[in-house]
Order: sequence, then C-alpha cells, then structure tokens
Amino acid sequence: MKVLSLVNLTKKQREKIESISNVDLNVVSPKQVTAADLDGVEVLYDWSNTLKDAVAKSDTLNWIQVVRAGVDALPLRELNDKGVILTNGSGANAINIAEQTMAYMLMFVRRMNLTARHQDLKEWKHDDGYDEVYNKTVMIVGVGHIGTIIAKYAKALGMKTIGVRRTDQPAEYIDEMIPMSEMNSRIGEVHFVVNALPDTEETIGMFNKDLFDAMSKKAYYINIGRGKTTNMEDLIDALQKDEIAGAGLDVTTPEPLGSDSPLWDMKNVIITPHDAGMSVHYEERAFDIFKRNLKSYVENGEVVENVVNYSTGY
Repeated sequence: MKVLSLVNLTKKQREKIESISNVDLNVVSPKQVTAADLDGVEVLYDWSNTLKDAVAKSDTLNWIQVVRAGVDALPLRELNDKGVILTNGSGANAINIAEQTMAYMLMFVRRMNLTARHQDLKEWKHDDGYDEVYNKTVMIVGVGHIGTIIAKYAKALGMKTIGVRRTDQPAEYIDEMIPMSEMNSRIGEVHFVVNALPDTEETIGMFNKDLFDAMSKKAYYINIGRGKTTNMEDLIDALQKDEIAGAGLDVTTPEPLGSDSPLWDMKNVIITPHDAGMSVHYEERAFDIFKRNLKSYVENGEVVENVVNYSTGY
C-alpha cells in the first residue's frame, strides 16, 4: 500500500510508519510534489493544491489525512463524490489553543490588556476593576476537542461552564450543554463567550448584532474559531457602543487585519495574529493521530479518529 506524505517526517517518524506492515512510504515536499507522485497512492498525508487535479483523476486514492483541523481549503464536494475518506488533525492543537483562550480571560480580569499598554509608555499605573475568573461563567460555542480542554481548564480555575453545539449531548467538564437554538436566550447569563466554531455555511456570520445585543455589557467575546463566523462590523459597533466589555480575537476577517481597523486602537481588545494554534508540539501530536489511524486502516480497513463529515464540513 503506497502512502505519500507531504509532511517532512523525522527519521523516527518514518521508522514508525514503515514498521506498519504492507506500507510503502514516500515523503515529498509540498513545494516539490507533482501529479506523478500520486500515482498508485492509496493514502495521502496532508494536502497541497498542486495535487487537486491529480486527486480528482486518481483511481487509487482512498484516504486523505490533513495535519490541520480546518478542511475548508480542500475540494470537499469533489472528494465526497469520489468517496475519499477525509480525516483531520483536530485535537492536536487543543492544549495550546485552550491555554491561549484562558490567557485572554485572565488578561481581561487582571487588566493586563491595559498594563501592557502602560508598559509601552513606561507608565506605572493602576486601573479600575481588577477581578477574577473564579466563579465566573464561560459559554463555549462549538464543543469539540478544543472546547472540551477549555472547559477542563476553566473548571480547574473554579469557573462554571455552559456548552453549545448542534445537539445537547453532554460532554466532560461541561456543567450544562444546550443546543444552538437556545444560545441567544442564554448568552446574557455569562461573563465570557468563547467562539470555537469551524467555518461552514451554517456558521458564517453567526455572531452578529443580535447576539452581541443579547450579551451582558460586562461580558467578553473571544474568537479562537474562524474569522468568518463573526460579523466584524457588528462586533466593532458593539465594542464602540459598550454593548460588550471587550474582545479577544485570534481570528478576524480579513486576515491580516487591516491597519485601518478601529480594533487596533481599542484598549478593551486583544488581537493576536491567528497564532493560537501554533505550538512546537503540534506536528508531533498531529503525526500521532495519523499513525493511529494508519495502523487501524491497515489492520481493520477503516480509520476511526477525526473522520470529517462532509455534510457538516468538520
């Protein structure tokens, strides 16, 4: 069985893959890969748009494992029509994204978003409203791998957790799970709203004026999901009118955020350059997901971890 990796595997990683019986591994840089490299390949590790046409013509490709959680850059409709199994790296960055999410919350309650600005001006200055996350409530919208770890960390700091997803199926560390249909009526109860949604047709612009109006004026909005899930004009308007207390944004629309955006100058906004998913440990965790799936695929003919549902896009 031919396996093509577009990830530059370490010697140890190659040995782990090659130790799985019946695997013929080829590693090619995504910058150098050509359609010929896909000949006879059954399993593709990661994605390159260079291979888009070759994938469409392939009679052997059966499974693609991508490194990142998001798959919106792939030709999902074509892959679904061909019956190609698609798995992602969801969960590989859950720890670091959850840590950064907690960092936004802690910075806001400890006023460190303001302290950092004072430091730039060499000012020794105290601000009003020093608070704690203890006993605060966080609503996590989109409870998957990342949302679960965020909830775990929140509970460790004495917070209450409300989860939101398409169904109200319970999840670990979530005190109460509610369906999307109840989010608007419950969002005013919480101190932090964390958007961990993927980019799908259903989620585009989901966070808009209606939701920001329904939030408490003392609540903070944090987006570590996808920029398109937020109506940026409505968010800016809510911040300018003090309809919400502030925002922590790792993702925006567009990206990079234009230098003329009023968000840059808002003292109650923390902007990070879509780096929450970055970690020196990410590639190893993503590889472990691929290795487990490949072992299952070879031994049982199926993959069981992080299988993407084409109908939902995640």
